[in-house]
Amino acid sequence: MNILITNDDGIYSPGIAALARIARQFGTVRIVAPDVEQSSMGHAITHSRP
Repeated sequence: MNILITNDDGIYSPGIAALARIARQFGTVRIVAPDVEQSSMGHAITHSRP
């Protein structure tokens, strides 16, 4: 089974590592996450970059 784990808290958040460790018992795990926290970025207003 293929398992995709993702979050918006960043790749270094402790929860994503713990979840991946457990999920490996059930299949192949892939993790997709930003390098830094991106929580609430859907509501963000950018003014200094496009």
